[in-house]
Amino acid sequence: MTIRGDFADSARVPATVFAVEAEREAEVKRGAFVLRGLSAGPVTLRLVSGTDTVGVLALNSLPGGTTLELRRLRVDDATHLAFPQTVSLTGPDLVTLNGVRMAVDARIPAEVDAHGRVLSIAPEHDALILRPDDSALPDLRVVVGFAAQAVTPDGDPVEPGRIAAGDSIRVQGRSDHGFVVATKLIVPRRRAAAAPPAAEPAPVAQRPPPRSSQPGEVEVHVRVPNEVQEVINAIQGRGNGRARGHAKDQGKGNGHGRG
Repeated sequence: MTIRGDFADSARVPATVFAVEAEREAEVKRGAFVLRGLSAGPVTLRLVSGTDTVGVLALNSLPGGTTLELRRLRVDDATHLAFPQTVSLTGPDLVTLNGVRMAVDARIPAEVDAHGRVLSIAPEHDALILRPDDSALPDLRVVVGFAAQAVTPDGDPVEPGRIAAGDSIRVQGRSDHGFVVATKLIVPRRRAAAAPPAAEPAPVAQRPPPRSSQPGEVEVHVRVPNEVQEVINAIQGRGNGRARGHAKDQGKGNGHGRG
């Protein structure tokens, strides 16, 4: 198995990337790294600068022969979780990265009509992350513009502010460079009749204490907040931002990034 990656911010590139399970390290050269010959199974990558682990990527179990490219990685300062803007895969159709299902952009159909659960929704309710019920699809990054309708199954209008993380909804729209531009959000009538959720900070993932003593084990529970303007800029071709996931990892490395 081979994993390659590069970084979105040239000023914040780590010195090395450490594959915990394989106990192997790759130097970051010219903003990119490659790890070859990894064994099948889960992979935890620690991005290391000096003796500090500055970012973490926890990948689900991958089959032998997989080639995974992580393009334009970003690390969140508060949580230390790293996410790529896009991925390229040879082998499996999907990869679960820090708890988020990702795939190549072409995996999302041109016309989207998906039932699923809202993982996270922006405070302004103009972008959300949807986990489709169809496990063959990646988690969908949905932009909700002024032209999008929010309705009940009977067609009655619904205030978008009534939609909350955890709700089951149906999203219709079109794909655009890995995003979904929503034309309609279909909301169950019980949610439409409920009071709008109380305003609260965008949810973030939290990493509970490790479940076992296995070296380098990382457990994350992810709910992905959106940086709405970055998403909209990306859709309109004015920027390169992407919605980011968050989790908590404050471990230090010991020179190889082992916590």
